[in-house]
Amino acid sequence: MTAPSCVRAPLPEVYGLAWEQTAGRACVVCGNPLTAGAVSRGRLHGNHGAHSLDVEVWCCPKQEVD
Repeated sequence: MTAPSCVRAPLPEVYGLAWEQTAGRACVVCGNPLTAGAVSRGRLHGNHGAHSLDVEVWCCPKQEVD
């Protein structure tokens, strides 16, 4: 059975992400620390009143799991 990788998993909302995820130090999907090979998943958009919560997010590299 093949588990979905973080590269293809749906992205969460920006609200409620851990600091490490918004800083690009942890995977936006699973929360594991990132090292070499991290994959950009683009930007998440949000706001809190007049304050922008937009962040660029990263995830674990593509993993082949059988």
